[in-house]
Amino acid sequence: MKFTLFFAVLLSFALTACGGPSAPSSPENTDNYGTTHEGEAVEGRNELD
Repeated sequence: MKFTLFFAVLLSFALTACGGPSAPSSPENTDNYGTTHEGEAVEGRNELD
């Protein structure tokens, strides 16, 4: 019983700490899709068709 309670508490802390979405909620950054972190067009194998 103690192990189940400990596991439930540990899981709830993990979900609270890491459960947020990683993507932005608004689509305001979609104009940069397909560019590098410097804003330049991608080249090579990561290039969009």
